[in-house]
Amino acid sequence: MRINVYTMLKTLLFTLQNGKNISSGMQLLAKSAKTKKEQNTYLKIYNDIKEGAPFSVALNNQNVGSLDVIQFLKMGEKGASFTTALQKLIKYLEVKDAFQRESNDKISLPIIYFSIATIIVFGVTFFAVPYQIDRAQEYSKEIVALIAAHLEMAQLMSNTLFVSLMLIGSYFMILLISLFNNSYFLQATAKQLALFLPFTSAIVLKFEKFMLFGMLGEMLQSGISFKKALESAIETTTVRRFKSALQESLDSVKYEGKLILHSKLYDDIEKGLLTGVGSSAQVGAVMLEISDRARTDALELSTKFFRMITLFSILLMAFAVFIEFFTVVLTQVLIQKGLIDATRGVGSF
Repeated sequence: MRINVYTMLKTLLFTLQNGKNISSGMQLLAKSAKTKKEQNTYLKIYNDIKEGAPFSVALNNQNVGSLDVIQFLKMGEKGASFTTALQKLIKYLEVKDAFQRESNDKISLPIIYFSIATIIVFGVTFFAVPYQIDRAQEYSKEIVALIAAHLEMAQLMSNTLFVSLMLIGSYFMILLISLFNNSYFLQATAKQLALFLPFTSAIVLKFEKFMLFGMLGEMLQSGISFKKALESAIETTTVRRFKSALQESLDSVKYEGKLILHSKLYDDIEKGLLTGVGSSAQVGAVMLEISDRARTDALELSTKFFRMITLFSILLMAFAVFIEFFTVVLTQVLIQKGLIDATRGVGSF
């Protein structure tokens, strides 16, 4: 069972706000755990903290929490009040989870249609076609040849459908993994693939921008320095163009004392919003606005993508139903036709 990071952090925040420490919060979570595995994970985190490891390191050791969460906690441990940072992290996760819920509402239908089409493909390939060939052996050579040619066409259509399902399904899954998978390696790999594909590249860039600027904005508003926030963002993102642009911004802040409004990160409207902004908290507020714009854009683009995938999945399922009809019903029609022709002297047994 995967640990619910949001619930865990909410419990820890409640513990800290009531004058207790993180260790007490982890003990509370271990006692209230629903499964033995979950309890063991909380106890391992508790033991790591007890031995002197920072909370972020303890989570990372147990593979609990995504990379952005770990980096956010690291900055909270180094920078401002940890309680404040935890509040900002929870708010950030709420926005992130809201995006995932809105997206999940649109992916259930394609998954259902893909599943039905896949079941039909396997049914036709491994059951219907062999069964019909065996049954045709009862009849004359002419009928067997007729049925064999017919079933060969059915198998060809089934193979074509299978390849189409693999291509469109893989396209669909690459985007889902790049947006929502909790494995750092899988998500990073899927993102790199998605960036080379049409449509998904724009969605991934907008989603990554939403994540990065949401994290940066919350960090800056919680009192973490701009340099540390940028360093955390650089370590978190797996998109090279964003990583290089953030690194240039960090170098500019370090050596020249000014923020570069890099064209890879900001459009003209966003540059205008950031021009003349003073304190880190104000910059953080603007970055949260930028994050919200990117979230809206990402949601609109993903909605269009999921609609397109849904349409393709419906067409593929319809094609699968036709193949099933072609294999089962039309085969019987051909057998009957062959028998009728045989009785009229057209064919012989």
